[in-house]
Amino acid sequence: MGGPGIAFIPLSGEFQGPWEKYFTVVQWDQRGAGKTYSSNGRELQRRGMNIPQMEQDSLDVVNYLCTRFKRDKLFVVGHSWGSILGLWLAHEHPERIYAYVGVGQFINGAHNEEVAYQDALQQARRSHNEQALKDLASISPYPASSADFRKSSIARHWESVLLGPPSGAVEFTNVGRILSDVASAPEYSLADDLGFVRGQMFSLNVFFSQLPTVALDQLGRDFREPIFFFEGSQDPYCRPSVILEYSRTITAPGKGYVAFQNSGHFPFFDKQQEFTDELVQRVLPFANDHPPTD
Repeated sequence: MGGPGIAFIPLSGEFQGPWEKYFTVVQWDQRGAGKTYSSNGRELQRRGMNIPQMEQDSLDVVNYLCTRFKRDKLFVVGHSWGSILGLWLAHEHPERIYAYVGVGQFINGAHNEEVAYQDALQQARRSHNEQALKDLASISPYPASSADFRKSSIARHWESVLLGPPSGAVEFTNVGRILSDVASAPEYSLADDLGFVRGQMFSLNVFFSQLPTVALDQLGRDFREPIFFFEGSQDPYCRPSVILEYSRTITAPGKGYVAFQNSGHFPFFDKQQEFTDELVQRVLPFANDHPPTD
């Protein structure tokens, strides 16, 4: 799940079909998102919407799935906001995980914001984009000492324009396609459709101030299961340089960093066959606790 608050159940048909030849794929609408938002009172959800509780939720889901499918372990893929929960789960509960794959991996909120902002500023200078320079200068110093939605929105806009892949085919974040997918998803009722939309703003309002405090690099650098990072080479939000630097500092019984060229924050959508091939070749063999041979 991305966002926070962007549920992937109604969107997964756009990219996970190839995975299903090799994996049983489970998507999870978290607290405050999608079907969960539409099925529960907002105040009830709000009281439990903090990162430690969401981490515990992720472990509860994994334990449930292991019981349901009679497995001791499973694979975890965490994307963007979901990668906060996924990397925590990988570090704290390796006994339940064959291997972890981070996509658009979130490492350290404050550091990533600073790197992305500076990268966008440098690119604006190189391309002589005066409007970008003006707007980015207007929010300096960035990141702010406390969460600032206006400044963050300006930074995100120019990071996408200046650092993301060039526009071409339909993007994962295309609003028309997303709404069409949600409306036609067989798993979603009309109430769930509304929950998909409303839950995004609800979740963002709850979690926005918490994100700058996330520092997964403080968990510890030793992992007891294989760790992979599948990253778009032009991810404007979770900067590849930050993730690559982090990946080089950790130890694990197997690890890898895969860069998908001409891809942004959603390589599983941009590069569907390549992404699937990497999952199958690098990650799937660990289901037998045997590393793949190069």
